[in-house]
Amino acid sequence: MVKSTGKCIVHELEGLVKEVTGAIQAANEHKLLLKDNVTGDLIGLEATASEKEKIISSNVHGPEIPEYAVMMGVIYSMLKRDYIMQEKIISSLNLKSSSGELESYNLMWSLRPFIDDEIMHQAWRLVA
Repeated sequence: MVKSTGKCIVHELEGLVKEVTGAIQAANEHKLLLKDNVTGDLIGLEATASEKEKIISSNVHGPEIPEYAVMMGVIYSMLKRDYIMQEKIISSLNLKSSSGELESYNLMWSLRPFIDDEIMHQAWRLVA
């Protein structure tokens, strides 16, 4: 049950990363350059006035879309590596495992060496 849940989460995250990548590529392909008189920002010609305002305000007040995409990619990579490690630990467990082996697996499981706490905190700051 845990194995299938973890695998589902990793696959779902992979799908989200692909969607974000596709959205960024589509946005870059459809971007026609127009300079805003006030900020000098480049915005799409096809955008309505309210969309232009939203684009300009989002660029001034927060991180840009590529920052979110990169962060998603990094988090996906970390979680996938962590999941693979956990899967390997589970598959190597058996009744004949020594206590030293079990302690090593326990340590690896609890340390989560592929998860960088600073990156996770940075991601939380991006979405907060």
